Amino acid sequence: MRALLGFFAILPVGAELDFSCAWALPYTVAPLLGGLSALALIGLGPLPAYLILLLLTGLNHLDGLADTADALMVRDRERARAALEDPRRGTAGIFAVVASIALAVDYLRSPWQLLLGEIFSKSLVVVLAAFSKPFKEGLGSAFISSVKSRWPLAMPALALALVVYPASSLALALSALAYYIAYKHLGGANGDVLGYLLELSRVFFIAATSAFLPSISCPLW
Repeated sequence: MRALLGFFAILPVGAELDFSCAWALPYTVAPLLGGLSALALIGLGPLPAYLILLLLTGLNHLDGLADTADALMVRDRERARAALEDPRRGTAGIFAVVASIALAVDYLRSPWQLLLGEIFSKSLVVVLAAFSKPFKEGLGSAFISSVKSRWPLAMPALALALVVYPASSLALALSALAYYIAYKHLGGANGDVLGYLLELSRVFFIAATSAFLPSISCPLW
């Protein structure tokens, strides 16, 4: 857990990089980050709570969203891959970041959306990464390799989010489509593409659960 927190959160745990237990993301990092931001939502409101969540992730995934959005604006695959590393590009990335935050804040209604949204996104990235191939060596390829045979361990967490919020099945479909578009465009995945999936799946979860379940069925929620 310390290794996962050291990479997927900004918390100073002092652990070496290790993805061998990456399958446990929805059971370790996700509840912690989602829980802290849910408490912030209760006390501070949607915008501060969502910004706190992004800061807790170290903005790593947001960088992946921005880079992948830039790459999707380039039609040629080789140039698109180069765009991931090109600091001169950024218009599409800025739009993607601003739009994702605006959507999440606008649809954020309940602390449970943050908690289960984190569990949803972390479990989904484990499952989809397991069926992906990297187009370059790096952190993304190490993550993909680590979850290849262990992805079923993340399925109960994904099922939990889908059962509690049935409308999140729409978020699942949209997230898979968004990932497929980036995956096919780039000819594989890397850390940026996985970060793009993490960010978009959380936003899709929040939007879907708010739009289709404006009043949560369970009185306690």
